[in-house]
Amino acid sequence: MTPPFTRDDHDKALIIHMSDTHISALGVNPARPNPHYNARVAVDIACERIAQSGLRPDLICVTGDICDAEIGERAREAYLYVRERIGALGRCLACPVVFAMGNHDERAAFRSELLSAEKDDKRGLQITLRTEEPSDSVDYMMMVPTVEGNLRVIVLDTSVPGQDTGTVSEEQCAWMRALLSRHIGVGTVLIMHHPPLAPWQEQARLWQMDPWAAARLSEVIRGSDVRAILCGHVHLASMATFAGVPVSIAGAYSRNQNPLYARELTYSWATNYGVNLVLLREVPYDTNQVLITPAIVGPSSQQE
Repeated sequence: MTPPFTRDDHDKALIIHMSDTHISALGVNPARPNPHYNARVAVDIACERIAQSGLRPDLICVTGDICDAEIGERAREAYLYVRERIGALGRCLACPVVFAMGNHDERAAFRSELLSAEKDDKRGLQITLRTEEPSDSVDYMMMVPTVEGNLRVIVLDTSVPGQDTGTVSEEQCAWMRALLSRHIGVGTVLIMHHPPLAPWQEQARLWQMDPWAAARLSEVIRGSDVRAILCGHVHLASMATFAGVPVSIAGAYSRNQNPLYARELTYSWATNYGVNLVLLREVPYDTNQVLITPAIVGPSSQQE
């Protein structure tokens, strides 16, 4: 067991950022009959390593593509596994877990298995939904207590049913604008699946966020108290800035990209899964400092 994580005086909040777990129900996944990866094993190893790390996070977040294109009862089964496994990690570390929708997730099953679990959380955290409409995007806000005050967490559903690309609607922007009109304690983190900027691989830009939607989002975020944006989708652990805000892009638990291959290709293999550690800081000369540290938690495998 690793010695407990020691929080410095200037550390305001620590977030363990996971993404793209791509969990299937048991048996053959009709959408992925021959996946060449075992995401359940990867997630199990990650949860075990994190539990033994000594880290004491304020929040664990999983930024979409939680199931692997499952639908109906199979999607609910996949979500139940994630809810039990990562939920147990949250209980072990005494912190809440939040989930965001991805392009391979199903809204109805997500609402019934993951969102309901968050609403029933025994820590008394309250969730404010943008809308209760079952077919609409799953957007919500919650306040997470830290030793330095409340951290506002806004979870945005950037998925478009039936498509791999992402978007943010005018209604979502209006909802966010109203929330961000008032600054909160430690600040705000935005949790969503699609990065609001073009990815490294040119081929992956075929399923990026709509640039017009990203432009709308930038107008909402710029000048607000959003400290960091956490997302996934591109299966490549990365860091960026957007509208002056640090962006953490976490890798996947299925297959991850190799940025050293030609940028016009997407070349991936089942290895190097991990998390991003997102640390919000405040020092005298920089009151909005953010440190993003990728941590590999899974063993490397031979290239496939």
